[in-house]
Amino acid sequence: MKNITFGYLLEKLLYFSKQKKTALARELGYDVSYISKWTSGKNLPIPKNINEICEITSTFITNSLTEETTNDLKEYFEIEKNIDIRKDLEDCLGELLKEAYIYTSQKSIPIQSKEVYREEDCNGIIHVNPKLRKQYLDRDIEKYISKSNTLNLIVSINLNKIGQSDKISIADIKEYLYNKREDIDAKAKILIGFDGDNEDIVFNTIMLINMISMYPSMNFEVYNCEVGYGTIISVVKDYVLFATNFTKDKSCLLSTMSRDKSIIEDMYYSLESILKKQGSLIFEKKLLIDIIKEKTYTQYFMTQDLRWLIGSMSEIFMPPDLYIEVAESIFKDKEVLEELSKINIVLQNITYKSKVKVLIYASELKRYMSSGKISFFNTPIELTFEQRKRHINYLKNIIINSENIEVKLVDGDFIEYFKDYKNPSLYLSKNIKLIQTDHEDNISDYAIIKDKEFKAMCDEFYKTIWEDDRDIIVSDKEEILEILNKELTYASIINEEFSNKI
Repeated sequence: MKNITFGYLLEKLLYFSKQKKTALARELGYDVSYISKWTSGKNLPIPKNINEICEITSTFITNSLTEETTNDLKEYFEIEKNIDIRKDLEDCLGELLKEAYIYTSQKSIPIQSKEVYREEDCNGIIHVNPKLRKQYLDRDIEKYISKSNTLNLIVSINLNKIGQSDKISIADIKEYLYNKREDIDAKAKILIGFDGDNEDIVFNTIMLINMISMYPSMNFEVYNCEVGYGTIISVVKDYVLFATNFTKDKSCLLSTMSRDKSIIEDMYYSLESILKKQGSLIFEKKLLIDIIKEKTYTQYFMTQDLRWLIGSMSEIFMPPDLYIEVAESIFKDKEVLEELSKINIVLQNITYKSKVKVLIYASELKRYMSSGKISFFNTPIELTFEQRKRHINYLKNIIINSENIEVKLVDGDFIEYFKDYKNPSLYLSKNIKLIQTDHEDNISDYAIIKDKEFKAMCDEFYKTIWEDDRDIIVSDKEEILEILNKELTYASIINEEFSNKI
């Protein structure tokens, strides 16, 4: 059948296969609005993607046909009836779609008006100054927010092929969108490649932990997915595209911005397609209650090669009686309390007698001793001075008597840029790796690291900071005990003065 438009053919194929546009949209990874534009003739797919679209569509239609509808379709489109092999029918429909696409595109080439070359309508505007990129993206998101109440963003980067300032600009996107949450329903997907030498492993890992742990209520996903080797691609769906190329020394070569809707659509769905085929979700968010009831936490403490980076004081190193005391003051669910009791037994009888490496931020110890604020299973609670004293004394006892548990203090910041951020909390073992997320809106989440490459990166990160020989690491037992005693003394004085005033 010759001289048939692409949209008409697609509409008829859906009719004979008894399928809906939404089903085809899901199969292709497109929004259904684009399928509607194709069938109505208002728009055509991008030439770059047409082969893949025709292939997927022909397979989808063929698999949806019954014997009866197959015969009806062959008769309508004058397809030879002896084509019985399903693969041959797929190929035939694929060729029909391509022919219809070529016919339609040749038939509907538009005549460009003189105004097509206005700056705001140009396909691309090239910028060489790298400092302007973040400014442009923020500005365009602001403009988009004023016109729409939803925002879909995809960003693609290779972490080891760009400089720290560019990494920071990507990491800051989450906070920026969070601050706009009352104006817009935002959804972001960050595609990160790890190829190359990870020279900035401490910077990169802390940055990713912050991206994962901050603002856990946001619809913000991070994937391991190699897309552009030396590029950053940022796409706001239906609005703007930014692409930046970098040299080998991580300097910006040029930045390109486009507001051409067909280009934006093509890039957005290309990234979505790559994500579905190659992407590996870096982490999975889990509610605290699920972590406890599903015994993930119990299993963690029973595994080998335990390593902790404690950025927020928690249930770790609590004496057993204090642990139960605090647990019963927070949780009322009987099943949860029973599981917490089992975790307590594991901690006291297995974990604290096993080989464990522990890094504790000294600033967090000081804050805890002065305020009493602690995160018990990622649930905020304030302890009395006497409770804090029991906690710290128990920790001191472990440091003095345990031959298996090694404790070091982090008295400073590994990366200067992150000094104003919350200290990260990371719990590693041979098999399970957890990140404690920020407590937000009464939501207590943990992030379970799922991606193998990021797991290996966290292992290497911990090894690097554990062996850090800078002055910020305090490893001498006597010095650590002296710091703990000083903090206890200061807290005691403050508590006594406060009690006298009352």
